[in-house]
Amino acid sequence: MLGLAPSDGGWTAEAPAKVNLTLRVLGRRPDGYHDLESVVAAVSLYDTLQFCEADSPTFSCEGISVPDGEENLVMQAARLLAERSGPARGARIRLEKRIPHGRGFGGGSADAAAALAGLNALWGLGLAREDLAQLGSRLGSDVAFFFGAPIAVLRGRGERVEPVRIRCRWWLALAWPDFGLSTADVYAAYDRLAVSEDKRPAATDILRALGGSAGGARTLLVNDLEKAAQSGRLNNIDFRRVFEETGAPAVGMTGSGSAYFALADTEGQARRLADAARAAGAEAVVVELLGR
Repeated sequence: MLGLAPSDGGWTAEAPAKVNLTLRVLGRRPDGYHDLESVVAAVSLYDTLQFCEADSPTFSCEGISVPDGEENLVMQAARLLAERSGPARGARIRLEKRIPHGRGFGGGSADAAAALAGLNALWGLGLAREDLAQLGSRLGSDVAFFFGAPIAVLRGRGERVEPVRIRCRWWLALAWPDFGLSTADVYAAYDRLAVSEDKRPAATDILRALGGSAGGARTLLVNDLEKAAQSGRLNNIDFRRVFEETGAPAVGMTGSGSAYFALADTEGQARRLADAARAAGAEAVVVELLGR
């Protein structure tokens, strides 16, 4: 799923965004995390990372700004891999950031996975993707997903990845407001709300729908965090309403928000949905599921 190729003096990696087609919270774990079941799909919105030889680790970012200190998952990945590989190593890492932060697209996790893959190649470590995925799970619950198939079921806290071998031809319109949400804050709000819902796992139903029309998923895009995300900050754009009134076959929220997505059967339909979101004041793009 991660695109990795040699480039002038180093390597270039393409890190895709993801959407959670479903997200069920099945309970709280003794370690403070929550047990999840989520069907996740990678989409054609990418960050680009470039890796070149250098005497010490350096990082720069263009596009959407990101933290450049200890919070930065790219640098955390570089340090983790350097510790794993032995002697201190350097690299010049340049990130072109297009995936917005705090909207539920997993951009930070994708970048961390791309950093592990790119530096593994740059430093000639020869680690298998399974080894990199295991390292990645120490950085974030869903980092391991980006080393596998474009569609997967995530379980546990998100680190158990079960690839799905189904081709799906849906297009998506993604839309998000001008603010992000903290995943920790949304889960805390979920716990406070004590939402009582049917906790039947949703993966089986959405997986059956993947090969059909987008309308077949209309009632299946469940996300148990949606009410908690909506309680965290008043949003002057009702994405669900905008998409549904424009004729979206199915609408869902990804991750812990604040972004929504609408499924479509054609690129033209997805473009109309994205145009409607922009007219309402949102940022919006049209993407397709990877592995079509």
